[in-house]
Amino acid sequence: MDTCNNITMDTCNNLNFTEIIYASYKCMNVDNTSNVCEVHYEDAKDFCESTYTSCDWISSLNQSQLFIEPFKVLNFSFLTKKCILWVITLISSLGIGINLLTLTAIPYVRWRYKTEFSILQSPPVLLVLHLSFCNLLYCSFGLPHFFQSINLGYFPYGRNVCFWIALLRNLVAQSSIATQGFIAFCVYNKKMFENGETKYVIVLIWISSFITIVGDIFGITGEYKWTGSVYGCDAVYEDSTNFGILASVFGSFLLMSCSYFLISINLVERKKLITKSMGMENVNLSKHISTFVFITLVFGTSVTPAACLAWGLTDLRAGQNVTLIVSCLYWNSFAVGVLLYVLSNQRIKDAYVRFFSDIHTICKTVLQCQSKM
Repeated sequence: MDTCNNITMDTCNNLNFTEIIYASYKCMNVDNTSNVCEVHYEDAKDFCESTYTSCDWISSLNQSQLFIEPFKVLNFSFLTKKCILWVITLISSLGIGINLLTLTAIPYVRWRYKTEFSILQSPPVLLVLHLSFCNLLYCSFGLPHFFQSINLGYFPYGRNVCFWIALLRNLVAQSSIATQGFIAFCVYNKKMFENGETKYVIVLIWISSFITIVGDIFGITGEYKWTGSVYGCDAVYEDSTNFGILASVFGSFLLMSCSYFLISINLVERKKLITKSMGMENVNLSKHISTFVFITLVFGTSVTPAACLAWGLTDLRAGQNVTLIVSCLYWNSFAVGVLLYVLSNQRIKDAYVRFFSDIHTICKTVLQCQSKM
């Protein structure tokens, strides 16, 4: 613990806020599902009076702005805290690795073998790359923020930084969610995206995502600040709800469901035509249809429960363990979600194989050159 030993009562510049918070918080049970733990200014003041006796701690405590209002504290057992930190580390590492690989391998093969892998020029693949870009951003600065928040129990960089972290993370998250809906629609109606309209769709995704969270940005529906939850800096809703986010989540889910359902119907109709005209009875569509169903179910079981139970957008309440499980499933979608798309197509899997083959050849050539020097 940092204390000041100056008898001149200099300002305490190194208050240990982690110790202040965990020594001063009080918990109360609400709705029989979870404990709400808070630190009030008077409690923090009492602790500082008994601990920092040789320096002036008041100005540092006030400048922190942590206790302007009752400060919510993350209250986990030691084992739960360690487990969730390990899970976040694993998800973040996987997400950065997988999405970096996708954003490297597909553009490389797309450029190097343009005619051989013509599928990589298609609009859905471009949207998949955009999804991977959004997921990479979320795993790069969103998940590390959760790690820091859970590890420290508070956010040490002030309300303004907290606001911008929450804004950027939610903007990226909404863009990722919307992109998945547009991927499904693009697969269903490829002709609409064939003349270079995909780049305009990406711009539309970011604009619509910003509009979705604009109520929280300007404090109309919610307010970006410290939440005292695993989400750290996020939107806090008091007497209102951002229905735009709920509409975005369930709208994307509905768009995915309808698009993949219509695609499946078209595939069945084509099978009937092929069977009638060519007499082919062994056309297998189950793999394609099961892929569409699986992608939709993964979205439905990862994003929608988080929106209903963990984001404070509804009156539904769940216990701490349920909220943690739901949140981890949601975070995991940013790590491995792009694999649902790239591994469901054999030609895209072949592109990954070609990329690794070229990397192996390049490394082998470099090592041979070095050995001859």
